[in-house]
Amino acid sequence: MSSLSIAPFIPLSVIIILLVFTIIISFVSYRLNAKGSIAKMLTILSLIFCLLNPKIISENKIDIPDTVALIIDLSPSQEINKRNFLAENVSKIIKEKLNKFKNLELRIKTIEDKKGTKVFKALSSLLGDVPRNRIAGAIVITDGQIHDVPNKLDNYNFKSPIHFLITGNKNEKDRRILIEEAPRFGIVGEEVSVYIKIEDSSSNSPNALVSVNINGEESKTQSIPIGEKVKLTLPLEQPGITNLNISVEEGPEELTLKNNSSQVSINAIRERLRVMLVSGEPNMGLRSWRNLLNSDPSVDLMHFTILRPPKKQDLTPVGELSLIPFPTRELFQLNLKEFDLIIFDQYHLRGILPTNYLKNIVEYVVKGGALLDATGPQYAGNFSLAYTPLQNILPTEPTGKILNQQFIPEYTDEGLRHPVTAELNNTEDYGERWGPWYRMVESVALNGNVLLQGPDDRPLLVLNRIGKGRVAQILSDQSWVWTKSENGKGPQAAMLRRLIHWLMKEPELEEDDLIATISNNIIHITRNSLIMNEDPVEILSPSGLISKINLEDAGRGKETGKFTAVEEGIWSLSSGKNYINIMVGLENYEEYIDVRATDLMVQNIAEETNGNIFWIEKSGDIKSPDIVFKKRSGENKDKDTLQLIKNEQYFIKGIEQISLVNWFIVLFFSISSLFFAWYRESK
Repeated sequence: MSSLSIAPFIPLSVIIILLVFTIIISFVSYRLNAKGSIAKMLTILSLIFCLLNPKIISENKIDIPDTVALIIDLSPSQEINKRNFLAENVSKIIKEKLNKFKNLELRIKTIEDKKGTKVFKALSSLLGDVPRNRIAGAIVITDGQIHDVPNKLDNYNFKSPIHFLITGNKNEKDRRILIEEAPRFGIVGEEVSVYIKIEDSSSNSPNALVSVNINGEESKTQSIPIGEKVKLTLPLEQPGITNLNISVEEGPEELTLKNNSSQVSINAIRERLRVMLVSGEPNMGLRSWRNLLNSDPSVDLMHFTILRPPKKQDLTPVGELSLIPFPTRELFQLNLKEFDLIIFDQYHLRGILPTNYLKNIVEYVVKGGALLDATGPQYAGNFSLAYTPLQNILPTEPTGKILNQQFIPEYTDEGLRHPVTAELNNTEDYGERWGPWYRMVESVALNGNVLLQGPDDRPLLVLNRIGKGRVAQILSDQSWVWTKSENGKGPQAAMLRRLIHWLMKEPELEEDDLIATISNNIIHITRNSLIMNEDPVEILSPSGLISKINLEDAGRGKETGKFTAVEEGIWSLSSGKNYINIMVGLENYEEYIDVRATDLMVQNIAEETNGNIFWIEKSGDIKSPDIVFKKRSGENKDKDTLQLIKNEQYFIKGIEQISLVNWFIVLFFSISSLFFAWYRESK
């Protein structure tokens, strides 16, 4: 490309002044009929022309191609009705048409993210290094379910048309369940509220059946109105993760059943653990109990120690026998259910707790409470709790004999596998063996699981389930020795802490349980059992296929296994009475919230950028709109074409300058003009 330019040797303003004076003087000379005025004027003009230094500049320009983005949505929602195949076929046609244009660079991005369709994130990464004046436009092939549509495009620096090709049908219908509100945490023993909504434009019925399954237990169904926000109230009965699987029955028209169910995980925690500790008499283990329970800020401890029997006769005034009266009626009748755990520490019949209060404790445990009995020598005597109503829930019966000898607590076969004791050796380093104890009550185990034993295989630590509650019994008052001995330490704090957590029904300490976790679509299975279980775990896939997997013994009562989940959805695992569900994939992801093809989400973007929206419905002959590549000045709104902007950007590879001043010609012309002027004046 060539152009005319000047490069004056002196300031242009001076040249203009000279030119003006030349014209004025020449005009005056002409009016006065001065001889040689024209020749003189031509001489001065030739000199001014030389001072202007005119040049012809030739530029060697190379066009910079414009860039167009082609984004192909192949996210999971595109698999419905084979929209993905339609998108791929249309993209091939679009590529062929775009490749026919010269000076146009095509950039392609395929979206396959399973957690949502992020079109504008892909557009930003695809064209982030391209200046705005080089972007021809963008073409997006999608079903319209885009999860990062901005309110405005200001942050994307995008002023060219964005066109959308929608794969699917305009009037698709589908039933889906929406979790409107759900808490992440809850308090054990309280109820939580989950708000759900059923959407279905194809149903002739105003209601739909919804099933709620809590931790794999029996599902409860209820009919709720379609299109209304409904509150579901659900109990949190145990600490840990509570999984709620909420599903709605199949509708008359369905695109997919994956959005007919959703899972909510709520972490149930104990707000405060209320513990009542009743010590039958002062003993060496009191400080251990208090240190353990008071070290946990979430524990509210109420501790009573009976210093002397009420029937003891001496001259001590009655008002000085205790700091406060023992509130037996308030604790064991009126407010008993408010406690999470009752601990009897070497308690025996002292005339403090009447029989009806002990019956209340039995009822409290059967209904879900927890009792820990740490016995002493009194358990073998006539005032033992074994001869009270508590005998109905205590797992042992004393023989009446006290073993006063040194012994080291030993694991039983069940203790080696029970979560309460199986990991005790891993909690601290106590050398090769634990330290010795020096006394225990000989007894016979009637029920429950014996985890630790003493001399002659007598039960030392026994756990049992009673109704909905739990009972644990330590048949020795010597556990505190493990905290005092220099060379014979043991895991006293760890044992008592794990024991209390088992009584509080912590899921990780369940002795007969099935646990599943998922990582990178691999389901890891752990089964806890007191007896080696060689039975396989039965697996039910989301599509209804049944398979089995054998677990390997990992020691300490655990058996493990894993398998790859090839399907997305809810997998069901069962082993004996244990049944759990685990979710794999996208049921709660944005990708399956709504799977209907739509253009509502992108209408504003198309209008803002002067783009168009085209529906590419499934048919035998797939067609795509024509593509027009024109200058921005000629841009107009044509609803039938994909218009791309030709920005006409270029860079200059080289410049060639040709001066229009030939000094020899100018010199000859000037001399000739001066000679002619002199000649005219001489006449």
